[in-house]
Amino acid sequence: MPTRSIGAATSLALVAALAGTNVAASTFVAAGDTTWSFVSSGGGSHVQSWGSSYGNVRKFTQGGAVVWTSAWSDTTAGSFEAAFLGRHSSGLGVCNRLEGALATCVADGVDHQVDNVSQQDFVLFRFESPVALQSLVVDPTGSWDRDVSFWVGTIDPLLSLAGVPLANLAGLGFGGRTDVITRPGESAVPVGLGGLVGNAILVSALAPPDGSADRFKIRALTAGPVTVVPVPDAAWLFVSAGGLLTALRRTTARAT
Repeated sequence: MPTRSIGAATSLALVAALAGTNVAASTFVAAGDTTWSFVSSGGGSHVQSWGSSYGNVRKFTQGGAVVWTSAWSDTTAGSFEAAFLGRHSSGLGVCNRLEGALATCVADGVDHQVDNVSQQDFVLFRFESPVALQSLVVDPTGSWDRDVSFWVGTIDPLLSLAGVPLANLAGLGFGGRTDVITRPGESAVPVGLGGLVGNAILVSALAPPDGSADRFKIRALTAGPVTVVPVPDAAWLFVSAGGLLTALRRTTARAT
């Protein structure tokens, strides 16, 4: 079942597995957040690009922190196929292979957005190490629904989604789908990511669509490093003693 609202909790079990620690003996803190700006002008993050057609890749660097980006769509009967990731004045957009000639799609202010009209578009963000994902900003061209779906996971850094059925995301290391529902509009809107932890996030317009066209570009993404802080043994002894005392009180209450 997809999650419809986002909590603030970090995925503790995932972080613990990555860090080789016991969840019951650690707490987790995100600090020093980085915001990558994907706009093509006006202070966007440094970008390097490979390829000029479907399957291209863009690497964004902000203050030494790196995120790799690519575009995908479900244009092959429910499986992923490489699409073109465009970088525009208001952020990242997608042209898939069923949206006409690539040059025409890139120049069109509507089709080159991340959308769920006829086909489902996706943008994959991959980080060089696990991060705590905080928020992204979506920005439509025109007035549209701006509902977002996303999946956070820990994946193989060399993973290709080509030919993978959408239903198999869990097998690749992604968690469940989270949907964020917003009101229609034409302005940029922030989307909270709940501090979920992973080395990748897959973002799309609402999936599956609810009958209303969702379209937007992805303007920015914010994430922070994850620090594992061991809790002192004395603190856990205190917590354990408190739990034992509570249990004793409950037992006494039932006996009386």
